Amino acid sequence: MTSLNWSTTLGLSSSTPSSHLTGDKLVLPQSALESLLSAAATAATSRLNDDVSTYNPASWDVPSYNNIPSQLQNQQLPHPLTFQLTNVSNGKSIYAGIREFSGNEGEVVLSTFLRNALGVKDDDDNAVRGEDGQVVNGHTPLQIQITSKTLQKGTYVRLRPLEAGYDEDWKSVLEDYLQRNFTTLTQNTVLTIPAQSNSKKFQFLADKVSPEDAICIVDTDLEVDIEPLDEEQARESLKRLLAKKAGTSGGGKIELEKRVAGTVQRGAFVHYKLLKWDRSKPVFIEVDDVEDGDEVDILVATNRPCREPSMEEWVWGNLDSKYPKNLTLPSDELQGTGIDELLVTIYGYKPQDDETDHTAPFSLFVTQTDPDAGEDVMPAESANPDNDICSNCKQSIPKRTMFLHQNFCFRNNILCPKGCGQVFKKGTEHNHWHCSLCSAYGTNPSSSGTSSNNNNGSINTHDKHINISHTPRTCSYCSHSTGSLPELAAHKTYDCPGKLHLCRFCHLILPQEAANDSSLSTSSFVTSLTPHETQCGSRTTNCHMCNRIVQLKNLDIHLTHHDLERKTKPLPQVCRNSQCARIAAGGSSSTDNTKNPLDLCNICFGPLYVATHDPDHTQLARRVERKYLTQLLTGCGKKWCRNDMCKTGRANMELDVMGAKEAMGVIKPMCTVEVLLSGYTGMPLNFCVDETTEKRKRIAERLSMMEDAEGKGGWAVEWCVKAIGEASGDEEKARGWLEKWAVKRNE
Repeated sequence: MTSLNWSTTLGLSSSTPSSHLTGDKLVLPQSALESLLSAAATAATSRLNDDVSTYNPASWDVPSYNNIPSQLQNQQLPHPLTFQLTNVSNGKSIYAGIREFSGNEGEVVLSTFLRNALGVKDDDDNAVRGEDGQVVNGHTPLQIQITSKTLQKGTYVRLRPLEAGYDEDWKSVLEDYLQRNFTTLTQNTVLTIPAQSNSKKFQFLADKVSPEDAICIVDTDLEVDIEPLDEEQARESLKRLLAKKAGTSGGGKIELEKRVAGTVQRGAFVHYKLLKWDRSKPVFIEVDDVEDGDEVDILVATNRPCREPSMEEWVWGNLDSKYPKNLTLPSDELQGTGIDELLVTIYGYKPQDDETDHTAPFSLFVTQTDPDAGEDVMPAESANPDNDICSNCKQSIPKRTMFLHQNFCFRNNILCPKGCGQVFKKGTEHNHWHCSLCSAYGTNPSSSGTSSNNNNGSINTHDKHINISHTPRTCSYCSHSTGSLPELAAHKTYDCPGKLHLCRFCHLILPQEAANDSSLSTSSFVTSLTPHETQCGSRTTNCHMCNRIVQLKNLDIHLTHHDLERKTKPLPQVCRNSQCARIAAGGSSSTDNTKNPLDLCNICFGPLYVATHDPDHTQLARRVERKYLTQLLTGCGKKWCRNDMCKTGRANMELDVMGAKEAMGVIKPMCTVEVLLSGYTGMPLNFCVDETTEKRKRIAERLSMMEDAEGKGGWAVEWCVKAIGEASGDEEKARGWLEKWAVKRNE
């Protein structure tokens, strides 16, 4: 069926898309359906007229005129019905399918996918509406042009993942997601697809579609290829795939409030990095979803002083056997110098006599919201006045059934006689243990018995506790003896003189050496410097910004002061002449504004300066008026001039040249004393400049439109004008000056 000849322009609805409006779907008003049906009927009539006009008496296939009304009545819209959407404001286009015709008149509702593809911003559709639903306060909603288009059936799609390490069965996931949410596919769009195994969402770029740049994917056999973006991504994906096949997840970067699921082999490590967090708040880490009999531990360090944590080197850890495992990192310990990353490691605990090859699943969650905040747990005995507490299992039981419950409870359950409050089934009491050396207690998996690791792979938690907390250890670097694994980790992380590390000052890998006194050890802890770095950093260097002599270990703090000083600088005041690219001299902000009251630079004000006494500035206003009149009637004669207040500049820009009467009408309002003295923020002046100044002006405007080295922010044009002056017109040097001294827009 040929495409309908139908098009309309509707305002973007300000309502939030509903949860069922997914993929490339949109909602149109009822009137759109009526006009589409009318267009379909018109198209059918046109085809019938064409058929009758080419009547062949020998053919039995041509319909008669008597059949036209019934055919028009049964006329249906094309299936599937597809549209081309165009954002009128930026020209971006995409193809879409219809969800329903139930929208408000004059509006179109777009899914989140379509809004992103069309470049719709959050504030593009925040129209204010009255009780009747009409837009008020003169707000014009974003206009979307909608045109009916019939697309060819797709045959091939090439998708490229935007991240490495996708390990889902993407054939089934993509088939299900596209079938439920999409009618079309447009080249160079990004599909966001939820994974099946966790809450993570993966993004794919539709890099190529055939046979056209936009295709219909309904009722067609579609060949789909998934290829990495580049060779580096392919290597990373292969690395994670091999790690998963070996029973251990690949690790990688993690974010706050996003749960990560994985597996780890016994004796193996899975390393994660947290790069962004609020340094003023503590960090809470939770590991959960561990199968019975498997043991995983949390080890955490920072990039200073540790790298990736190991079993004998970590700063914070939770190695007990109670799940979910929680670990809190205090905020005051996360603010040391040089701490840029939190290194979170999941370790699969492996007993010494374990020869099995078990893997343990885990779920890691990192947050800065206190999980205990706001909880107000009501005591069990006060939760319900009709309940009472069982003296054996300590559970809240209805009073009317307490007798029956206690008969069963005392016959089948045992309350720990050592006062820990644990209740367990009779016959399993041998699995419950209390440490004879400390207050720790726990329960072994029911099948683990008394061995460290039984036949089915369950770990004896009592033996693990003894091994970690009460087994003496010796440092492999300096032969220092400790009474437990946590003590050894603290020693090897901070105090051990034989610990190898990369010195941040001499860039050599060498032992950190021993602290000579307690004050040096305390200083090393606060500054995150090892004893070697504390001594090595005492050497001096010259600051590249102010040339002062500074100790290497204090250079970061010194540069921070420079950065704070830079951010507090006021915006430079440039020459009021809009054609100029120099900093103003004197002006209303100067202590002596009698010689240059117009906020011009000295060069621009030079032709206007006269030593005559002029307290009310009337003579100055006349000189400005004469200068404007000379420019508009005679011109400066410079081929590079682009000043619209100059005859030559107007001719260069192909604007109409003004006569004397017209020029005076333009000049008079601009040359009153009040306007001229309105200051830097008032009406700009327009005096012709030399070619060098003209070029500097264009360079400053170009620099102002560029982003900084980090790809964001940029600088105001006033800073760019100052940079051009400092760099004597060299664009590269000016950009370097901006990065070093100027205040960015987002600071």
